[in-house]
Amino acid sequence: MRVIPPIEIKVNVDGDVDRALTELGVRAGTSTDRRVWFAEPRAGGGAPALLSHRIVIRLRSGEQDDLTVKLRPCDREQLVGRWAEPFVDGSLEYRIESDWCGQRRVLSASAVGIRPPGSLLSAALPGSDVTAALESGQRQFLVSCTPPGVAVDRLLALGPIASAKWTDLSFGDLRVDVERWRIAHLDLLELSTRITPEPDETLVHVQRRAEARQRELEAAVRARGMRMATGGTKTERVLTALTARAVRY
Repeated sequence: MRVIPPIEIKVNVDGDVDRALTELGVRAGTSTDRRVWFAEPRAGGGAPALLSHRIVIRLRSGEQDDLTVKLRPCDREQLVGRWAEPFVDGSLEYRIESDWCGQRRVLSASAVGIRPPGSLLSAALPGSDVTAALESGQRQFLVSCTPPGVAVDRLLALGPIASAKWTDLSFGDLRVDVERWRIAHLDLLELSTRITPEPDETLVHVQRRAEARQRELEAAVRARGMRMATGGTKTERVLTALTARAVRY
């Protein structure tokens, strides 16, 4: 029997981000700050090529660095072999979870490589190829679980995005994580909360708990006068803007 994945419930907020953070009771100097890059092929044509094939490669640097290879959305059927269930193998952590945002409910699978602080900065430098920074397990993940013909080589790091994250904040009766991304004209805010399946809990019961939590989160956002975004995810919005900028320059 397959393990029921946890469910990450997200709300993206449009409008005045500073006001939203005030409503959330965020205090200055309490965030975890990192720089974030996304990798795309150098010879791009204006649209994020990897993203269009449901592949996201992300680098983060801060108190701890990590490089993530994510398939989102993905199907259970394409997660073959050892990639069918989560595991930890040395510095590589493999995760499967459901992402819910509004009516969008998708499965994602991520191979996350944990690195020492600052170790990924060289991979993000102009002229560097992010491909060289992938772990062997991440390459195996791509080969095993992505369709043939997707070229994951000669990758350029696009960014950096300034990320600030606050975890386990009180928001009404909920505990939420809050993340802000800023780059150029974009200032994005995401609220998230997580449903973790209990032992012996059925998929139907987990989904019912998630539906109730989602309604509660969205109601709390509206009650504080925040406007929920209706467009793409923050990753899609940022990558589209970054790829367009890379083509111009």
